[in-house]
Amino acid sequence: MSITMRKTFLLSALMACALSAYAVQDVAIPDDAIGLSKSSVYENPDPIVVNYRGGDVGTNKRAQRSYQTAPPMITHTIVDMVPIRQDFNLCKDCHVQPDLLKEKITQGMPVPAPVSHYANVKKGELHMARWNCTQCHAPQADVKTLVNNTFKKPR
Repeated sequence: MSITMRKTFLLSALMACALSAYAVQDVAIPDDAIGLSKSSVYENPDPIVVNYRGGDVGTNKRAQRSYQTAPPMITHTIVDMVPIRQDFNLCKDCHVQPDLLKEKITQGMPVPAPVSHYANVKKGELHMARWNCTQCHAPQADVKTLVNNTFKKPR
């Protein structure tokens, strides 16, 4: 390779490196473009006030399940029962009753936690992975439907 070609190649390589440093620049993302809501991340709107259906414990009919293995919905108020913590769980007082598992549940009786929720059914020991009831079970609220439900029960 001649000296002229080497100098030309070296100069071309240096120019490519120098120009590539200017090619990548930080681009500022506006606040209203972050996330799915398309609003400012600094905006903190007031939460929506939700009215929950259901009266006192034991006064409501059981909610029909959407499908066979769906967790039952909470049909009574839980205002004084939340937040549920490991050391404060009022749901357990009524629903952790393994003696009720074989009985027919009538109006006003608590629905017992199923066998899958117990570490030891005979002792009535709730499995520690199941103590956070509102992870699966939810109270029913009077809210506008955001997405229409097209679920159909299998025949």
